Amino acid sequence: MKIAHVLSLIMALLLVLLAGIGYKRFTGDVAVGKRLAENNCGVCHDMTATRKHGKGPYLWEIHGRPAGVVDFPFSVAFRKFAEEKPFLWDEANLERWLINPVAFIPQTQMAKQTKDHPVSFDGIQSAENRRDLIAYLKSLR
Repeated sequence: MKIAHVLSLIMALLLVLLAGIGYKRFTGDVAVGKRLAENNCGVCHDMTATRKHGKGPYLWEIHGRPAGVVDFPFSVAFRKFAEEKPFLWDEANLERWLINPVAFIPQTQMAKQTKDHPVSFDGIQSAENRRDLIAYLKSLR
């Protein structure tokens, strides 16, 4: 009887541990997201409370912010889209953007490589990496 009780306890603890790991993967890992942001977004975007623009608008407090409201010279395509179909940068829209910015907002400047815009962003294919990056972007407060 004692062995059965100990085994039940071990199984319960194992389930709790696995659930915690699964939850973390479902919600994203902020530390991993920070590294992804530094390597992918930091080239053009400021992610600090200084709210300085680079080639792109600052990302501080982006989660929950209406698109296109910061004082930044957004492309005509982005501005037009945001005016005609206003949206918030919530998890769903960040996900859509990170999968494929051009599919979300056609002709967006961020996905184009030009002399003035030497780096283009085509999206992040890994769902896990997108979750991690979104978790980090949500932490920018």
